[in-house]
Amino acid sequence: MSSDTTKKGKKRKLINKLYHNFTKYKQVLVVNLENVGSNQVQEVRYALRKQKKGEMIVGKNTVVKKAISLRMEQPNPEDPDYEERKKLWSALPQLERLVGLCRGKVGLIFTQSAVFELKPIIEANKVSSVAKVGAFAPIDITIPPGPTGMDPSQISFFHALSISTKIQKGQIEITKEVKVCTQGKKVGNSEAALLAKLGIKPFQYGMEIKYVYDDGSILGPEVFNITPEEIINKFRFGVSNLAALSLSLGLPNSTSVPHMVINGFKNLASIGLETGLKFKQLDALLSGPAQSQAAPAKEVKKEVAKPKEEPKVVEEDVGLGGGMFGDDY
Repeated sequence: MSSDTTKKGKKRKLINKLYHNFTKYKQVLVVNLENVGSNQVQEVRYALRKQKKGEMIVGKNTVVKKAISLRMEQPNPEDPDYEERKKLWSALPQLERLVGLCRGKVGLIFTQSAVFELKPIIEANKVSSVAKVGAFAPIDITIPPGPTGMDPSQISFFHALSISTKIQKGQIEITKEVKVCTQGKKVGNSEAALLAKLGIKPFQYGMEIKYVYDDGSILGPEVFNITPEEIINKFRFGVSNLAALSLSLGLPNSTSVPHMVINGFKNLASIGLETGLKFKQLDALLSGPAQSQAAPAKEVKKEVAKPKEEPKVVEEDVGLGGGMFGDDY
């Protein structure tokens, strides 16, 4: 079999796989593979397969776009694979939106799972890398003052970069903090050479989710990065605001009625306690655990009060005794 035939066979196999996946899955994650090695791709692919979270396909953008175009077209009876495609085909015009996302070095992850479950698997595998010339710095890189471990013969290199140095204990020492790279800007030859000489691998590269295609909807990081906890907290905050506003305006609804009922019962309980009026709910409240716990406290209070009353009785007895014994005395 010739190399051309092999390439065509692999291409056809990939297109068929994509064709089936576009039918099976409604959610596709577009991940960035810039500066990502083949080993990292294999590890993520294996992790997804092992945990049954999805399937990752990496191929040329032209092949992916061809598969999308083929999936959107209605099968033609003259096509050699007409019978197979006819069984799977259904109109999916929304796939057109996915074509515009297949730019640069990207991969596709077909999945039925929630994005927040996949994100740790996809983005956890990062590898340290040297600063490459022409690459955009993902973070600011600053070299602190201190020894470099380089011999004095290379001090001219630092002078050429206008870096303040001195010779200390037979090696070059940087005397002032130096900012080498700025986030979002390209790494130059001098910066890359300096970091390489110092043995610094400042960048970490790994897969990142760029977009989420969900049955025609395109979600950006500002949407798919939201966790379920954040959604619940936002919902609770909104419900609290609605309940407060409804109570202020006296509008009954599902958020304010429970508070209205509780406030109404408190008012009735206050009136009942002041006037001696009894009703079932108030009796149940007074005979509940709170009342039984309060009872011993009253008993203790009475016991403490008794010694205070005894001196008063003695004083009265002394006063009356003077009259009883007055004649004999």
